[in-house]
Amino acid sequence: MPRFNTDNCVSHGADDVDEFIVHHLGQATRVLFIGTVGIEPSSLYFPSKMAGAGNTDFRFLIEQRAITSPIVHELGLRHRRWLTENLPGEACTFHDVEVISKDGATVAGRNAVTIAAAWHDAKYSDIVVDGSGMSRGICFPLLRQAMQIGERFGANVHMLIASNNHRTIQLKSESNDRPDWIHGFQGRMELDSMSEALTLWIPQLAHGSASQLDVMYRHLTALGVALAEICPIVPFPSEDPRRGDELLFECREALRGDVGNERLNVIYAHEADPMDVFLSIARLENTRREVFSATKKEAVSVLSPSGWRLGSVGMVLAAIALDLPLLYVETIGYTTDSPLPVPVETPSADRKWHVWVAGSPYAGL
Repeated sequence: MPRFNTDNCVSHGADDVDEFIVHHLGQATRVLFIGTVGIEPSSLYFPSKMAGAGNTDFRFLIEQRAITSPIVHELGLRHRRWLTENLPGEACTFHDVEVISKDGATVAGRNAVTIAAAWHDAKYSDIVVDGSGMSRGICFPLLRQAMQIGERFGANVHMLIASNNHRTIQLKSESNDRPDWIHGFQGRMELDSMSEALTLWIPQLAHGSASQLDVMYRHLTALGVALAEICPIVPFPSEDPRRGDELLFECREALRGDVGNERLNVIYAHEADPMDVFLSIARLENTRREVFSATKKEAVSVLSPSGWRLGSVGMVLAAIALDLPLLYVETIGYTTDSPLPVPVETPSADRKWHVWVAGSPYAGL
């Protein structure tokens, strides 16, 4: 299927995204919109922009986790009611998806693609995956599935992402105690033949993620892979210029592991530009492949999206374009000490991105 690559990736940012929605998606033959009932007002932004076109079927997943505080649960219900009241009723449906099974296994991605398989149809000229409120473990498998379906039916595939600089409520997350490969992004990592591969681990850093990094590091070493280097990715430029340095300091122990006290290599990528993350990883991976092509050693890069949302979009683009595995730790649940906002806030977004993942712009490439 014609799709984006490291040399050609059609994308739009800021107000250009709104223009694209009006002039392309708003005039498309038929659009399948896959989103989720998120906690932040930004998860309502793109549904609100596409509500009046009359050519869109909206399908929303509701992520079911074992731990959810009453305030978080109520906010989710309010956002669902907002969607029900503001979108065409006959074209808007909601579907529960279990994230963690009762035995502690991460089943989010597998369950999501099973549910979404019934939505895809040849009548759709465009498939949109809105990652604004989705967990990575659900969003990325849905994007890969959409690409496969798009190839079968000749549909364009898009990814939308919206976020705000500041959260409405401050969330506390509890993570699973074991890492997982994101569904569809495991590659050959569990095969015995990979035990000798020189592995570069590229984790995305976030505040409060030190324990997750430690869990993933221990998993990689337990696999017996030759963990040659760790190269974390941090946001810079950033709204807070010191954020990258603060993350490196906060996560220093988890990143060190048994590698020693070597000076860490670091990827700095723009906080508000997923293309910068994507291309930074692509340049690094292409350089490694060129170097190791002259040897008999196999090399692999493992990506771990766990930080800012736009950066994670760049990581999945790199994973798809370069066939790289994605290792992550799923969230069991969310709690908060913040008060419940009185009204549902007007859908807004400080940062907006559209990536044309596959379809007509790449025909003939």
